[in-house]
Amino acid sequence: MELNKFFSHDTDEEIIHAKRLQELNIWISHLNYITKECDWLGQITTNKIGDKVLSEKLSEINTLNTAMLNELINYKSSIDSFHECDDLECDLFYINQHDVFCTKYVKLIEDYREVKTQVFLKIVE
Repeated sequence: MELNKFFSHDTDEEIIHAKRLQELNIWISHLNYITKECDWLGQITTNKIGDKVLSEKLSEINTLNTAMLNELINYKSSIDSFHECDDLECDLFYINQHDVFCTKYVKLIEDYREVKTQVFLKIVE
């Protein structure tokens, strides 16, 4: 991951936008990896463990993950509209929107970790 370098001539808005975009890219990277990992864990639960319920949970998580990934990619393409804001209300819209995505992302990660833990517990039984 490339770190952003900020300079004294950068505005607060430019710095916030860059940090938001950096965070968004991290989320997208994590979700892309979870897609691959869900596939692998799904194969393990189906072929090695034989737990259909757990396999279905992974499939559900993968579906939610794909939906969230698509939302974030769409959000990423719209995030540049933030520069068009000329009042606090507009700025707050984008700040709040980012926070909503953050909350949804964290919830998905927590749910995924719970199912992943169940898979690992089945493996070590």
